[in-house]
Amino acid sequence: MSQRKVLDILNNVLLGTPSEFEKNHFFEILIEVARMRIRFFSRLKYFSLEKNEISMDDIALEAISNLLSNNEEDYLEYLRNSFLNWKPKIENEEEAENFVNTIIDQSIYQTIAKKYGELDPLFAKILKEIRRANPKKYKLFERLDTEYISLKSFNPTKELNIIPQDELIFLGVQNFPDNNYIKGWIDEIFNALKEFTDYSPCLPVNSLALKIKFELTAAQKIEFNVIPDPEIQMLVREGIIFSLQKVEKKLENLSKKKKKYNERILTMFREALADIAYDLLQGDEIKNYYEYLKVYDKSMTVKEYRDNYRAQFEYLIKLLKNEIAQYYLK
Repeated sequence: MSQRKVLDILNNVLLGTPSEFEKNHFFEILIEVARMRIRFFSRLKYFSLEKNEISMDDIALEAISNLLSNNEEDYLEYLRNSFLNWKPKIENEEEAENFVNTIIDQSIYQTIAKKYGELDPLFAKILKEIRRANPKKYKLFERLDTEYISLKSFNPTKELNIIPQDELIFLGVQNFPDNNYIKGWIDEIFNALKEFTDYSPCLPVNSLALKIKFELTAAQKIEFNVIPDPEIQMLVREGIIFSLQKVEKKLENLSKKKKKYNERILTMFREALADIAYDLLQGDEIKNYYEYLKVYDKSMTVKEYRDNYRAQFEYLIKLLKNEIAQYYLK
């Protein structure tokens, strides 16, 4: 991102007394990061800028502009408050980079969603259906100029723990909606949030619309062609092992918070993920996902896998691949 440490730059610009030159340098960095993120997500087929004639530079500039506060005397107010109130507290370089990537990603998706709403009739229809979602089950509210939809029982005054858009995109559902109806997708995505994650039952309306558009128009399989050539095998090993550890930690945290899995299932998922990581490391072809779990439960049938494990296990695999992609993007 810069030869200087990201944490040092954030502390200086957001908490110190930076010069105009330092502020301008800070925004040049943010815009360059936005460009990299947009190229990355576009390669994964989350959206097509070219098809909709949307300029990558326009998206990058608008996404960064959206992070500025309306307060003319302190246009860094929103970024500063986000930095100070971020959980967990930002204390090292990895957390600082994650903070920058996360807030930029969120702004990018909101910006692209706005463009899609203007250009894409299907996206406009999805937005309309979300805003007409069952009022007995869902509610709409706004915070910091962002429109959200949540379960009616959710208290929006609590801290919002929103699933990142890249995780939302490949969050699987247990049951596909009857006739592929938009309203059915809303229900199933919120069910998956509750069942498979520890994020808040709350989503930005634009983010949910992008997820539904992806499900209605794109293939379910996402390819992550990010593994470098064999000449840098040590970097491959480092990236895959680091990514596996992050996904295992997420799985353990989810199990502790929601008490979702007994130790047998937790071990089965953990060991199967390690096997997949090993095959990636060796450059082997990835087998049918069911086969990885069946190694640790010989009696498991295909029906049992599909009914009880498929959505969660494939979500974890996509998390692993995404972490690897993020690692090499840095």
